[in-house]
Amino acid sequence: MEKKKKIRPSPDTPVPVLDQEALNNRRVRADAKLRYAEVHLEELRELEAKAPLGGSEFDRAHQESFLFHLFGAKDAFLIELNVYYGGGLPDTNLAIGKLQEALKAQDRYSPELAELYTLEDDEESWLSHAKGIRDHSAHVSGAPRAFHHGGEHHQKVFLRNPDTGRQNEEHFVLEYGRWLSNMKALLERLRASAIATMRGQNALDAAKSSDAPFAG
Repeated sequence: MEKKKKIRPSPDTPVPVLDQEALNNRRVRADAKLRYAEVHLEELRELEAKAPLGGSEFDRAHQESFLFHLFGAKDAFLIELNVYYGGGLPDTNLAIGKLQEALKAQDRYSPELAELYTLEDDEESWLSHAKGIRDHSAHVSGAPRAFHHGGEHHQKVFLRNPDTGRQNEEHFVLEYGRWLSNMKALLERLRASAIATMRGQNALDAAKSSDAPFAG
């Protein structure tokens, strides 16, 4: 992992000074995406309460929509990081690697981006598994699933890893709920960290400006 650099940001793309209202506005899109994912998950829960989910079009459409919005929240958070760190990139088509390269060119480092990259790259992590299911369902076919008949998991549906075929250990509705909770907690924690870094840089910039000689 790249060592964190404590270097003042380039004056060409300064770290912004954002008040609380501006900070709240920055998180609106990511929060909305999490709510949209919750809507689709709740409808799956309601459907499951009436009858076992058997792979109907309603079922699969809601699964794909849930995954779309779940990762849409992460993508929206990248736009926040671009602002907090003064990356200077356009909001469209942002990716972790692209933003890391932009910050590296300015001698900046985001531990939040590094954590997202590491978590997504770890094949044993929940984020990596969720991404694999999302990518497969978006570009190949529906999420691979195993239907149980008989036994303790009778009429339950478990996801399979699209790369290894390995079956997950819980009903997919429960797993989606866990992914959503994890994503909410992850983004909230990383957001707080990034804002703290931004405010620290604001304080350093303000102190340097106050110490600068007056040019008359």
